[in-house]
Amino acid sequence: MPLSRKVKLGYGLGHVFNDLCASMWFTYLLVYLQYVLQLDRGLSGFFLMVGQIADALATPLVGIQSDRGSGFCRYGRRKSWHALGSVLVAVSFPFIFMLCRECWGYMGPLYIIMIGFMICVFQFGWASSQVSHLALIPDLTPVESEREELNLLRYIFDVGSDVLVYLVAWVVLAGDPNWDRSINPSDASSFRTITVVVMIVGIFFTIVFHALTPEPPTSAGGGVFNGAYQRTSREEREADEEEEGPGEREDTERGSADGEGEERPQMRWRDWLQNTQFYHLSVLYACARLVANLANIYMPIYLEETLHTRQELIAVVPLVMSLSGVGASFFLRLLRKGLGKKSCLVVGIVVGLLGCTISSLTWMPEWLVYITAVLWGVSGSLMVVLSLALASSLISHNVDSSAFVYGSLSFTDKIVNGVVVLIIQELTRVTCDGDNCTDYYRSVMSLGIFIPLVVAFIFVCLLSRHKFRRNRKDAQGEGDDQESSSASDSSELLLASTTNLGYGSVTKA
Repeated sequence: MPLSRKVKLGYGLGHVFNDLCASMWFTYLLVYLQYVLQLDRGLSGFFLMVGQIADALATPLVGIQSDRGSGFCRYGRRKSWHALGSVLVAVSFPFIFMLCRECWGYMGPLYIIMIGFMICVFQFGWASSQVSHLALIPDLTPVESEREELNLLRYIFDVGSDVLVYLVAWVVLAGDPNWDRSINPSDASSFRTITVVVMIVGIFFTIVFHALTPEPPTSAGGGVFNGAYQRTSREEREADEEEEGPGEREDTERGSADGEGEERPQMRWRDWLQNTQFYHLSVLYACARLVANLANIYMPIYLEETLHTRQELIAVVPLVMSLSGVGASFFLRLLRKGLGKKSCLVVGIVVGLLGCTISSLTWMPEWLVYITAVLWGVSGSLMVVLSLALASSLISHNVDSSAFVYGSLSFTDKIVNGVVVLIIQELTRVTCDGDNCTDYYRSVMSLGIFIPLVVAFIFVCLLSRHKFRRNRKDAQGEGDDQESSSASDSSELLLASTTNLGYGSVTKA
């Protein structure tokens, strides 16, 4: 039975709270810590890295428990973890961006430690909601076109959340009578207002998600650790056949001729660790996220430190980046028809390289700043959307271990992002001329993003040499049967031109 519009809409709203908080986290955390709380640049980067590591450690653990569990009080394994994560986010997020001057005066350094603790709580809750929401897609439907639609809705609400945060920030910052000054401690009230709006909107949409979105029941034996394999339905097999090309379908039919009634067993987490494409995709996704995140994190600081623009631009320019990203995601459907997935990824990389070139200029007018924002928005959107599309295709019918796959991809990118940001922040001690970091942050927005773009291109080339097969394991794990099955079941080329494009959310790391 196809999913109803109500279910699709409800699902799309389920990650809004996370997206709102993530927009604040990546775009404004360093700005808030450095300019409002007046913390050291290195300490600010350390806090962001701590959050990323906490998120990275929590993500695969939540993924494993979400895959193997049956939920809390029979509520559903995915929605239970989503609810727990939402509660933790709602409790911890205000402590990060809402300054309590009385508490700081009374607690002293302990207040800074409390912020670090709340960052860890926030990231665990964020990871719980993110992984469970992503893993709910293959649970809701086996039909590839419906999975793509859910991913597209997820992405639309993701960008809508970004737009809302930046619009609120624009209104709040532009309303300041001293709008032409830089961000300073007096802007604590502005960040408090933005945080309150994020909390109200996010909690409301989380409630709507849980009210409108059902979770299909899972058998007691499901999971990635217990060795039991879930069987796929005949409906799913038929849906897969519709997505395959003629030659691919013939291969599948030959592979299943000796066992027409057999159904596909599920891959376990150990099987993914033996899959070469899984590691290639992890590096590609980490680079894609690094490009998008570095642009989001350092664009406001680049505007403050290098270009010395008026403060409202730290809301307007990220807004332009987000709108450019959503525009690119819709244009991607047309681009995909003519180029294919790997070529679209290369387009995103080339656009990013152009953004690096412009960012390296020693001077630029305001109109060129907006053009640069468009380039970063397009590049980040294309790269992350296509990386998640590849992940969805790689998972295929292995829904019981889908959370582990998404969790592992996120683990890699979050560790990489956290470490890179800390290194960038610590290098300010030796590369900046005192408080003057004008040239340094120009290098971050050019050379700093150039490197992951080049690495991403290398792994796109590596992926193009391999077939992403629908991985099918023999339930008994017999080596000969496994080899025969994997050799005969190459029913889908992830990078082939016949594969439909799955739109993934630009998931925040």
